[in-house]
Amino acid sequence: MYDGTFGTDWEALSREEAVDRAFALGVAAGIDSEPPAEFDRIVNAVPGGYDRSLVELAYDEGRTRALEAAAEADDPEAVWDALVDAAGTPRTPPVGSALPGAITELSLSKRPREGPPSSLGLPEMLRK
Repeated sequence: MYDGTFGTDWEALSREEAVDRAFALGVAAGIDSEPPAEFDRIVNAVPGGYDRSLVELAYDEGRTRALEAAAEADDPEAVWDALVDAAGTPRTPPVGSALPGAITELSLSKRPREGPPSSLGLPEMLRK
């Protein structure tokens, strides 16, 4: 199922692609059809420890959801279709529910706050 949706002949992945693939690979692992060594390739495709942690978390989330869904359904294909759409996108955010909002949102895409940071403000005892 994973091979049919994604294939394993990729060269490079963005962080979002890696997270989606890791989630789908976790789903495949939960229903016993994981391609060998693909997880290591995905983890090594993203730079930095933070991105690698997101990929690992997405994999774990996909595997957990697949194991929970497999307990209720007999057909692995039905579990796959319930968790991953035909384009390979997770039907629900793979790591959104597992991380606090402050971590999942990129601070670079937000406008800077107006005024000085609160950490640079004077403490009450120094104000007159």
